[in-house]
Amino acid sequence: MAYDGRVYRILIASPLDVEEEREIAVRVIQEWNDLNSYSRKVILLPLRWETHTAPEYGTRPQEVINRAIVDHCDLLVGIFWTRIGTPTGDAESGTLEEIDRAGKAGKPIMLYFSKVGIDPDRIDLDQVRRLKDFKESTYPNSLTESYKSMIDFRDKFSKQLELKIRELQKADDTDLPPLSLSFLSIDKGEMLGNKIAKLVKKPNITNLNNIIKKKKDKTLNENIKVLVSNKIKESISIPVVLAIENISSSGVSNLYVEVTIKADNDNVEASDSIGPILSVSSGVTWASATFTSYLSSGIHIESSLEKEVKVKLDSLTEEGLVETDDGWKLSFEWRALQPHLTRFMQPPIFITAQESSKIKITAKIFADSFPQPLNLDARIEIKVEEYNLKLEDFIPNIDSLLGVEEDPESVE
Repeated sequence: MAYDGRVYRILIASPLDVEEEREIAVRVIQEWNDLNSYSRKVILLPLRWETHTAPEYGTRPQEVINRAIVDHCDLLVGIFWTRIGTPTGDAESGTLEEIDRAGKAGKPIMLYFSKVGIDPDRIDLDQVRRLKDFKESTYPNSLTESYKSMIDFRDKFSKQLELKIRELQKADDTDLPPLSLSFLSIDKGEMLGNKIAKLVKKPNITNLNNIIKKKKDKTLNENIKVLVSNKIKESISIPVVLAIENISSSGVSNLYVEVTIKADNDNVEASDSIGPILSVSSGVTWASATFTSYLSSGIHIESSLEKEVKVKLDSLTEEGLVETDDGWKLSFEWRALQPHLTRFMQPPIFITAQESSKIKITAKIFADSFPQPLNLDARIEIKVEEYNLKLEDFIPNIDSLLGVEEDPESVE
């Protein structure tokens, strides 16, 4: 399943005498991806000159490396053992030039120095001296660590890499909205982003008027019209499930969410049900799709004042989707939304468009940690196309639904 995520590029900088450590660093990064990328929406990309640069004629080799990977990295990992590297013309070694360039750009740097034993005959004293001088220097945002074996290096780098990734995420979270608004695909069970487009096929019943003319019962004719109208409405209604995802690395507590829905024309309806629904099990009755019970205990005749107070109070406290002058609104509260988790809004909303329409949904979110409300937008574009068909094809069992005997002459 595809997902959106942040990519952090990690440059591995070192002389040639720590090839094993370079391979270990790449494997640690790849293992971090395997364990964390999907849940945390973060991908780590290891950068090395041998895999991410290409030869370029007439340009200083280190300058090619600088442009290709050093200037684009988010974190630099420097590894040293007995060598400092070869001078580049601008610095004592390519590795030092990379570290210095990244440090001046304000990028975090992790430095590792090996204490693994070596054959004295392989030691270059000049390289060792220059490396010692470098170790005594300080670099901005650097973390200095030593290791005594490959296992020691692997363990330390794994733990400290996690700490640095958390710091990078926290820094990024201050620049990006901590929450995102997205639609859920009910069929596939995956998030679709904050913009969706829907094609709706709207039936046009070509022989409805002829059938009604031949019916003699006015009540029956009205029921036919209503049943067809509701069936059409059901066929063109789009279920909309919205979700809020915490894309930050910190939890958000005590959320209060106000959702508003606005359409660009008057031929759009929003509801938390498709109803009313026509039921003919015992005569013709009406019920809402969200109506679950009816309670009656005695008779009480409300005064006009009671009704007025209730209407005003309901307009302020009513739960669920409420119609407003220019659209619809929905409000709810959540106690918390943990990092990298998604919660779905309740109830689901049904959008019914009689013509092609554009709909804007705005979620205004208040939370303890927000200095001011966060506004998130989502949009739906609905294209409506009509097609012709006959009533008997649209509702084959219409007579049995209405509780009447089939009249063969009523269908053309």
